[in-house]
Amino acid sequence: MGFSRKKGFTLWEILVIIVVISVGLMAIISLLTYGLNYVQKSRQRIIAINLAREGMESIYQMRDTNRQRRAGRKDQCWLKINPLLDTNNDECMNDTRMQSGSYILSTNEISGQNYLLLSGGSMSSLNIGNGVDTWDLNYSLCLSGGLRTACPGTISVTPEGRYFREIRWYWLFIKDVPLTGWKYMSCTSGVDYLNCGSSSAKEFRFCSKVVYMWYGTGEVELCGLITNFMQK
Repeated sequence: MGFSRKKGFTLWEILVIIVVISVGLMAIISLLTYGLNYVQKSRQRIIAINLAREGMESIYQMRDTNRQRRAGRKDQCWLKINPLLDTNNDECMNDTRMQSGSYILSTNEISGQNYLLLSGGSMSSLNIGNGVDTWDLNYSLCLSGGLRTACPGTISVTPEGRYFREIRWYWLFIKDVPLTGWKYMSCTSGVDYLNCGSSSAKEFRFCSKVVYMWYGTGEVELCGLITNFMQK
């Protein structure tokens, strides 16, 4: 009876196979990890873009609310930072208006409806380049009921990371100044009522900035403008 000449794997061959399989598995795991991180970072940025866009749209809504609630003085009141506030029941003579500075966008519920308003104005701008400090926490957003809303001073961590939003106001211009070009002006309070309350075309420039951090760190800034006129 003859003997079989077939050979099994040697120890070295088995070790080589194990190494090859391990390298392949590590490459697959590394690729999956990279893909997951990329998806997470992309999700973060998409959320930030939507929050920045929401900030811009909110300012347009505030402008419209001011004009609709005070139709008789819409040219004087369109820049109020709180559409619900009437300090001396004079609509906007003594109320704070939007001006150059950094603001927090908040909501206030009255009679079952949410109204938008701004607070701040004199705060330091949002900047987490050197870490999150007390000023940065003023712009914190918290997640509640699927919505991210302002929660100043709060350290809020969600499954998608941490988010901060700043509304930055820049300049108000009179647009119809002939020959000399646009003229910068300020309409901060009742002192400027007569100068800023005319129906002449005016334009206010602003930006909505959202900073995020967790899987990745970055920021999104969208800018726009509002005017003192709109279609009826």
